[in-house]
Amino acid sequence: MSKINVRSPYFITDNSTSTGSPLASANLYLRIYEGTKSTSLTYADYTLTATAIDGSVTFEVSELVRDYIENTFDGDYTGSVKWLNYNIFRTYENTSTSDTGQQNIAIFDGYGYFEEGTNPQNESTVLQSNELIYTNDFANINIPIHVTDNTTVTYFKDGESIFTKTLASSTNSADQVQYVSNSSLDADVFYNRVIDDGGTIEAFSCVRNIANGVYAEYDADKIYIDNGEVVDVINVEEIEECKYTPYKITFVNKYGALQDIWFFKRANLSMQTTEESYRANIVSNGTYSINSRQKTVFDKKGVERLQLNTGFYPESYNEIFRQLSLSEELWITYGSDVLPVTLLSSELTYKTSLNDKLINYTMDVEFAFNKINNIR
Repeated sequence: MSKINVRSPYFITDNSTSTGSPLASANLYLRIYEGTKSTSLTYADYTLTATAIDGSVTFEVSELVRDYIENTFDGDYTGSVKWLNYNIFRTYENTSTSDTGQQNIAIFDGYGYFEEGTNPQNESTVLQSNELIYTNDFANINIPIHVTDNTTVTYFKDGESIFTKTLASSTNSADQVQYVSNSSLDADVFYNRVIDDGGTIEAFSCVRNIANGVYAEYDADKIYIDNGEVVDVINVEEIEECKYTPYKITFVNKYGALQDIWFFKRANLSMQTTEESYRANIVSNGTYSINSRQKTVFDKKGVERLQLNTGFYPESYNEIFRQLSLSEELWITYGSDVLPVTLLSSELTYKTSLNDKLINYTMDVEFAFNKINNIR
């Protein structure tokens, strides 16, 4: 099924003829909606008109339909896919007319690279580029899957199948991207509940083995995802970090899906403030108090930042850091809260094991709000 990745241009072209008569002009009718896919919609959100040049018209629709995509994340992994129906009404030079009938396309907030050419599709079932996932102990693995056909997900541990689930295909936009997790209970919620109650997570293997029965149903090191035609294999490596507090960044990746990446090592919290000021007249009856403030500060604001370090990642993760750097929407799981952040690091130097030996990335993020609540 074709899709529109709206961060790249999407061209709809028509050069049909009628009994040898070339195309003279065309109207393109666009309808963007969510819910159940339909080809019998009765009105359009946009109508575009073009005069044919050499018997051909081309419309670019990404910028229009992207206005309808909204990515949200509060810890719950959900898709943001919408449907686009379009119909081209044609007029030929011999004045005859025809139309295409309603065509249906899925809309993703993804993009393609220049080298991939026009109308990039990102046809993978697994909507992420890495086949190896680094994850923190005591955390869920969340994998986005484009479900176009019934898809089977099988979890393995030490070569043994431990759990299988099937994702059913659907015509509902909300079910086009489904996120599979390795836990029937929410390990992140369990982790945060312990912290909020003043407890301590002991990230040691022996403790984890005991706790597994409490918060995780299946502890997997390999995941097979079978859509009936292609089997994708995802390897999972859990990192046990005992010294630093790992932070999870969730971002919208190249495929328009939510993806997690962990920063395992040292994190430095800082704050930058801004202010306005003026000099007040403090003289009263020819004198003033030395306790009065001549320079008065107002509208003082502060924004906190985190400098994060990944720890050692394989070279194959360079593509994931590229997509993280290109993402427009990021969130950090900070304690028990999921908070929006902005990536401040505007330059990314790709690291290799040959040049850099052990690959660690340092990135700065800024919380996307003022520390003082000034929402009015």
